[in-house]
Amino acid sequence: MTGVLITGGTSDIGRATAVAFAGAGHAVAVGYHRSGAAAAAELADALVREHGAPHAVALEADVRERDAVRRLVDGAFDALGHVTVLVNAAGVNRDRPFLEMTDDEWTEVRATILDGTFHCCQAFARRLGERDGCIVNVGAVTAVKGRRNGANYCAARAGVVALTKCLALELGPRIRVNTVTPGFIATRETRRRYRLEEPEQRRSWEASIPLGRLGTPDDVAGTIVFLAGPGGVYISGQNYFVDGGYFPR
Repeated sequence: MTGVLITGGTSDIGRATAVAFAGAGHAVAVGYHRSGAAAAAELADALVREHGAPHAVALEADVRERDAVRRLVDGAFDALGHVTVLVNAAGVNRDRPFLEMTDDEWTEVRATILDGTFHCCQAFARRLGERDGCIVNVGAVTAVKGRRNGANYCAARAGVVALTKCLALELGPRIRVNTVTPGFIATRETRRRYRLEEPEQRRSWEASIPLGRLGTPDDVAGTIVFLAGPGGVYISGQNYFVDGGYFPR
């Protein structure tokens, strides 16, 4: 049994990842911050009752704060006994045209996504000691292709991709580090941003994707679980796009 710590564990992708690991028989620590304690505790309970996790716990932490992250990692190890997988899915959007973007909007997004990933990876690797482990960081296709009004978000996600490559070099061979980069995934955020409840809008986006449909959080979660499992044992430093062929490279 593997213990798994997932930051941003109550987000669409974080939740799907928690469910996927639970279904594979792993204990799960759900890290949360903005979603609130009740929602996180409900998810942790469901992971055990409905999805097969031997144990699950919800732990609050603001990943922008180093001390909070240390408490998060220690709490996960203490609750689960042994954690070998870290999934960094915490993130936030604060969109604004570049010329109007404030320092606070730039800093909050960067601190949550890039600094948070740095803090969590470092605390996890230190606590893991000499044991083997795996880190999967969640990226975004816009880290490569960019988008309007999201300079803070795209730059932060691009930093995560670079950080992943550096950590794969420094933490190997005992810790493998990869990025999973979602493309157009039907989350609460994208449904709102791109008005996907409108049939014409949804059909337009589906037509732009070679596989003919929007991605789901489960699609992303499946790749994360794959990289953390036996199929990923010789994979490190890579950026896996889960985008249905939306952005060929």
